[in-house]
Amino acid sequence: MVEIAYLSKVLKEAMKGGKSVVGAKESIAAVKGSKAVLCTKSIPPALGARLREEAKKHGVPVVELPQSSSELARMVGRPYKVSAMALRNVSDSDVKQLMR
Repeated sequence: MVEIAYLSKVLKEAMKGGKSVVGAKESIAAVKGSKAVLCTKSIPPALGARLREEAKKHGVPVVELPQSSSELARMVGRPYKVSAMALRNVSDSDVKQLMR
């Protein structure tokens, strides 16, 4: 399971760089150029399946988060629920650490 403190650090860096995509539908469209995709436990099943399928097709790792969409929204500083994110500018070591 991903440590919350480490996840928060990675998310803050990703949001600061402006190279992350927030939202399930937007993440599906942005999977191709991403290094990792984050999914919360509260993602709608149909969208989650589409996102995982698209990520598998492009060889992008999917990180399953135990947090809800409102908890992820608080971590990234958004006033609305965030059920999925595509991270583009994270380092490979951060991706490996998130996959644990």
